[in-house]
Formats: sequence, structure tokens, C-alpha cells
Amino acid sequence: MPKQLNPQFSETLPGDIWQTSLSNNKLLIGCRDEGGMNTTFSLYDLEKNAFQWKAISFEESWWISIYSFVESTIIFQVFNDSQNIQSRTLFGFDIVKLEAIWSIEEVIAIGLSGDILKLKMNNEEESVFLIDINSGVEVDSDDTEKLSESRSASMVLPFHYAEESPYFQTVKHFLKEFAFLDLVGACDYLEHNNLIIISAHQKVEQNLSNSLYVFNSSGNLLMTEILAAHSKGLASDTFYIVNEELIFVKEKREIKGYLI
Repeated sequence: MPKQLNPQFSETLPGDIWQTSLSNNKLLIGCRDEGGMNTTFSLYDLEKNAFQWKAISFEESWWISIYSFVESTIIFQVFNDSQNIQSRTLFGFDIVKLEAIWSIEEVIAIGLSGDILKLKMNNEEESVFLIDINSGVEVDSDDTEKLSESRSASMVLPFHYAEESPYFQTVKHFLKEFAFLDLVGACDYLEHNNLIIISAHQKVEQNLSNSLYVFNSSGNLLMTEILAAHSKGLASDTFYIVNEELIFVKEKREIKGYLI
């Protein structure tokens, strides 16, 4: 009998899910409500299958996004000038205390290595500096012991194949044989734990739809989910795996996880 996939969680969010970030089995979810011009953030614990907190917002409720998430600190970025998206305000946010722990205005983010964030003051040539994201304190560039690797849980992403890829044709033939589906445009593809996971686009009348399929190595279909019944374009990075959980967003507002 084919292996069955066990659903772990299904949660509906108050806006369209447009960003996710992972650290230590905590999934950070950014949602946007275009009608209300409002952005909210929620933190989901993948071990407890429950929200640690849900739908919080900040004073700047629209021009804000996730820059990075490391351990218990989220780095948010606020875009101060729509004509110059490099210039922004960055601030660190403690996920336990639910408060900002530092903020720096008018900076350009260059990169992050472990707990160390490299920044440059806007419109100044020689102004690169480093800060510890857990305190906001500037650190010496020679303080190399602080340059630790990220300790996030491992995330496995699929391969994305467009029509011009030879792999696309292989997936197309597979889906035609085992799911009677005519693949168009592009797909996400991953083999994991003797499973074949495919996010596929197909034409439905004059529209595109995007669905997720999970097969075993014999080609038996174990699961299918409609990710978008009416897709405006070709999606990518439509699913990922964290600690043997298959996670994906369905119809923009529902996030689901299956144990695989």
C-alpha cells in the first residue's frame, strides 16, 4: 500500500502571504493586506504546531519587510524613500520580548554573516561598519570570533525548471504518464525521501492553475493540493522542506505542512 502523508498543520493568515523566513524551527510569516495598506507578521513554532504570536504590525505598516531572521532576532527593514530603495532604516526585533532592541536610520545593508551585520551609511563613501544584531552594538572588523555560521534549521528548496530546460521535458512526460496532466510554462521539482514532489502549472480554459503533487518512487500519487486555482503568472519556490515537513502556501492565505 502506498505511503500516506500525514498533515501536520494548516493555518489561515489575515493577509496574502508574501514572505517567510526560518530560524531554529520558528517560521516567520509576512502578510500584506493591499486593501488596507497593512503588513503584519506572525511567528509559527514548527515543533509545537502553534503560533508563538500572530499578526503584529509596526508604526510603518506598509513599506516594511523582513531582511533576515537569526536565532531570537528578526531584522526588519523600512523603506524610507520609494525612489531610492537602497536607503532604509533597519531595526532588530526580539521575538521573546516583542520589542525593538536597536534601530539605525539611512543605511544600506551590505550583508549578514552569522550574528554580524555589515552596513554602510547612505551617501557616504567610507562608512562601512559592523554591528552585532543581538545588541546593535558596533563591533571591530577584526573581532572574527563573532562571525559565526547561521544556526537555522535546514531548509531544502526545489529545483525550478522553465520550458527551455531539458529537465522540464522529463517532468512533463512523467506528469503526463502518472497524473494525466499537461505541464506548461515552468515547474518546481524535488526528490526527497524516495518521494517525487512537483509544483506544476497547467492550463484550465483560458487560465493557469498551479498544483502540488507528491508521488512515491513507483509513480503512485500520494497527495495533490491546488496552490492557486487562477494563477496570474508562473510561480517559483512554491514549497520547501524543513525537518522532514513539506511546507507550502495555498491560495495566498493558507500555509500548510505535511510530514514526509
